[in-house]
Amino acid sequence: MSVRKAVIPVAGFATRFLPACKSVPKCMLTILDKPIIQYLVDEAVAAGIEEILLVVGRKKEIILDYFSDDTELKEFLKERGKESFIPQIDKLSGKAKISFIEEEGGAKGLGHAIYMAKDFVGNEPFAIMYGDVIMQGEKPCLKEIIEQHEKLGTSVIGVERVDWKDVPKYGNVSGEAVTDKLYKVEKMQEKPKVEETKSNLAISDRHVLMPDLFKFLEETKPGKGGEIQVTDAYNSMVGTKEGVYAYCYEAERFDSGDKLGFVKASIDETLRRPELREDLIKFIKSLDLK
Repeated sequence: MSVRKAVIPVAGFATRFLPACKSVPKCMLTILDKPIIQYLVDEAVAAGIEEILLVVGRKKEIILDYFSDDTELKEFLKERGKESFIPQIDKLSGKAKISFIEEEGGAKGLGHAIYMAKDFVGNEPFAIMYGDVIMQGEKPCLKEIIEQHEKLGTSVIGVERVDWKDVPKYGNVSGEAVTDKLYKVEKMQEKPKVEETKSNLAISDRHVLMPDLFKFLEETKPGKGGEIQVTDAYNSMVGTKEGVYAYCYEAERFDSGDKLGFVKASIDETLRRPELREDLIKFIKSLDLK
């Protein structure tokens, strides 16, 4: 079955970006002239996704307003002879239908946020895209994961190799190598110590899951901080007949939920813009870096 639906949780408090995110959802912070959420929606549409559910929380009105039609702004642009800007604000959802659901009871962990999408998903495989991360590559990262799912017919999570010293920063996957990029998952751990795992494969931010994930989420007990950890539900899926696979994607990952990652994403995007690239390079070369 093809993957038509994607779930994007954007209900967190974004404490790393306070005070900015006191009033602005993190997914609405901009990388140049586009909010982070727009990069994810564009990637999803390019990967063939037809329906997107945003799991929203506080300050949700800002996100809803962004994806709403704005006739007043379009009329203003027409009156000022700036019709060329209208395509940039028209059909921000691309060819996908975007809907919203509010996470009940506040942030209770990614597992809880994803469980809110149960009725939206129904009985078909679906994609999960986490709202902090921008992926850049020749092929949309989500498309890479979807293609592996279509070959295997089961859940596939995106992973990437990290320096061993960084292993404790991420969810971790260990498993049996099928190819140099594909692994049959044996175990997942939430931010283990280096000595607690035999793998430096970090769980990343693009996944395709089978709908039985929701059954395992129902059975998952709250962990640290009273939050439902989605990694625990994934681990339960590992023991099923179909199992779970991990795939090392080709795309480059920018964690825009991290301050340095946000800056790197902005620089990378600027270098991709022909009208800005040369001036940025000139500026960087002019800096007295020591």
